Amino acid sequence: MLFNSPLYLIFLLLTVILYWALPLRLRVPMLLAASLIFYMNWSPPHGFIYGPMLFLDAGVIYGLSILMTRYRDFQKSLLIIGVTAQILLLGVFKYANFFTDFGNWLLHIIHPAATLAPSHFNIFLPLAISFTTFVLISYLIDVYREKETPDPSFIRFATYVFFFPHLIAGPIVRASELLRQCDNPPPFKTACFADGIHRFCTGFFLKVFIADIIAPYVDLIFSHPHYQGFNTAWVAVYAFSIQLFCDFFGYTLMAQGSAQLMGFTLPENFNAPYFAKNMSEYWARWHMTLSRWLRDYLYIPLGGNRNGTFNTYRNMFITMGLGGLWHGANWTFVAWGLLNAVFLSVQKMADELKISRFIPTALALFITWHAICLTRVFFRAENFAIAWSMLEAMANPFHWVTLPHAEGSVEQAATLNTETALAMVLLFLIAHALIRYVRPRIQIPLLKEAGIVVAYSIFMYCVCTLGGQAGQQFIYFQF
Repeated sequence: MLFNSPLYLIFLLLTVILYWALPLRLRVPMLLAASLIFYMNWSPPHGFIYGPMLFLDAGVIYGLSILMTRYRDFQKSLLIIGVTAQILLLGVFKYANFFTDFGNWLLHIIHPAATLAPSHFNIFLPLAISFTTFVLISYLIDVYREKETPDPSFIRFATYVFFFPHLIAGPIVRASELLRQCDNPPPFKTACFADGIHRFCTGFFLKVFIADIIAPYVDLIFSHPHYQGFNTAWVAVYAFSIQLFCDFFGYTLMAQGSAQLMGFTLPENFNAPYFAKNMSEYWARWHMTLSRWLRDYLYIPLGGNRNGTFNTYRNMFITMGLGGLWHGANWTFVAWGLLNAVFLSVQKMADELKISRFIPTALALFITWHAICLTRVFFRAENFAIAWSMLEAMANPFHWVTLPHAEGSVEQAATLNTETALAMVLLFLIAHALIRYVRPRIQIPLLKEAGIVVAYSIFMYCVCTLGGQAGQQFIYFQF
């Protein structure tokens, strides 16, 4: 059930009506039931199998959190058991084939005839397992650190974990951000409801009218080496950066909007990331809940900035490398994470040598944007052969490619031309700049109300005219 599908709109409408119609004490249990229906509706019969499995997993973590508060002498052991169980669950479903291939490769070096496993495991990846794993691990660690106390109601805890707006692709919500709202369900507020509509419609527009329109061009260039020239490769990488932002930010806005229709507030996840002046600022603006999670539950426990320069850089590379691996069981994601660590390290060195202060803001924006785009090559490429092919094309200014314009061409029918794609990228960056620098200075309340009306009108136009075109899967669903 995709956010940009007619089925979800019907589901959301019925859920919102039922939520506000029910007595206060029944609202949270109803949300839990709706969230489980939402999950199990995904790809039947897999949803009916994995939904109860993840529900049981949440029950185990909830039980461990209670035991940790009752038997403080065994807190650390219970924490290790819980975190290890989550990592093993994620490892089996998401990384079994990845580690098997890696093991076979190592064994082949030692003994060419040896293999760890004869073939790939046929394992269907449960939807949202990466995000639920992060939520459950953070909850258990927070209880161990005494930042959280186990909620007396398992129903409320399960609703926090499975709350359908954030379930599949975040934002990664902490217990303190949602459980408190489940303890005291917020009252109906017209302004909150209107803002929810505004966010949902804006996210729908970003997904359907930008991300999904750019996607075929990106797919074409990354899939066909003979279309990769200096011009097409660079535009495809620019376009993918825009596609990824609009796809994921669009999802986040739709998730936040869905939650706000029932009075709940989810944390912000983006803040004009493509106008960051360095990589640290970029990661403070992009997928902020993931950056915060990696910092608080991985980077700082590893030692963070303590214990010397070498350990600081080591911790940075470990954190970003594992962050890359979390995105997918592919070495290209690891390379993406490590390349981010390289750029972060270069920036840290420049800051320590006080070089950064001599770089003009416009140049800093230009450098950071292109550093981000270079990392995107490995994020988008299915394997290293495609990544190297794209990088070679991007590094050769003497090789330009013109896409075919012949009628009936399958590729041409499914894509934009390079000039149109580049124009969309430039228009997006201009709009991004206006949102970043102009909108905060506007203090006219009428504009906000007008914006809600315009967004709602655009949304209704999308629903009425696009029909079957709306409903393409979000990129982050694969993670």
